[in-house]
Amino acid sequence: MAKLPKESPVVLIMAGGKGERFWPRSRTNSPKQLQKVYSSKTLLKETIDRALTITSLDRIYIGTNATLKAEILKKDPKFPSNNFIIEPEGKNTAPIIALSALYFQKKYGNPNLIVLSADAFIDPIKEFTKTINQALFETENGMVLLGVKPNRPEVGYGYISTGKPTDVGYTVKAFFEKPDFKTALKYIKKKNFYWNPGIFLFRTETILSELERHAPHILGPLKNGFPFKNFGDLKTAFQMLPSEAIDTAIMEKSNRIRMVEATFNWDDVGSWMSLERILPGDKEKNHHQGKEVLYHKASGNISSVQKELIAFLGVKDLIVVEEPDVLLVTSREGVGDIKAMLSNMRKNKVLQKYLD
Repeated sequence: MAKLPKESPVVLIMAGGKGERFWPRSRTNSPKQLQKVYSSKTLLKETIDRALTITSLDRIYIGTNATLKAEILKKDPKFPSNNFIIEPEGKNTAPIIALSALYFQKKYGNPNLIVLSADAFIDPIKEFTKTINQALFETENGMVLLGVKPNRPEVGYGYISTGKPTDVGYTVKAFFEKPDFKTALKYIKKKNFYWNPGIFLFRTETILSELERHAPHILGPLKNGFPFKNFGDLKTAFQMLPSEAIDTAIMEKSNRIRMVEATFNWDDVGSWMSLERILPGDKEKNHHQGKEVLYHKASGNISSVQKELIAFLGVKDLIVVEEPDVLLVTSREGVGDIKAMLSNMRKNKVLQKYLD
């Protein structure tokens, strides 16, 4: 087994998303990663504290946009103000990872880079730390991602199938996009199928080499202008780039991929529905976040409210979210249309203020 490098890894936290499926708590200027969703900390703060178990604060960076940088520093003024990778516009994950890798190569040489998302639920933390430290051994052999053993036929996640065992993980045979329910049922019955949580580890030189090989259309405009003299030049370069995920740009094409199985519980905090898997529930599958709640002949409800008491009487499968200026009431079936609803709200000048 290869030895771990003496220097601590660099961590890049992806925190540039809009989080529309968590409206009305998530807004344009303060999206879900800056909100307290399942604990007393924001999702981003949860992720930063998690990263601190594997590296030091000065080696943690946040990938986001200029507007959210200001909001992040308001909520966490102790975070280093220079530790941001600013993207001029959201272009999915491949462009900002490529830009970050160029920056870290110039600043640190060839460090291990760990990419995390700011909207995940992970528990317990000690198992996260243990898994990451094990996975770092594999970065000498290529690019590494974590895999989570499925516990349900989830149609909202991508899947990975593994091949032969390696020192601490497995080779990766194939990636599978979000399946339908029938296909997901088949996947979870196979011992070598895992969820893809989007947690990546690689040496900086390795990811740049693989970008050069498989995605020169992404790396080229950034590499040619780096280091950018001003933000305008970076903006021009970004306009040339496609909006593409690192998964499709590199991971699904490379033959240098390893997977290490996660020993922690993981969930994508993607919508209000995810709270039923994170918050404790009663025997009728009601899940509540707030002060007091009363259920009478009620089942399958999810609530996150500020009132002293919320009472559910004779209803089932409702989602109720309260903010100071907005009350959202939806069915479980209806919550999937939240983005379409917000799109309609943007067309109404009276309602636009409730989106920001």
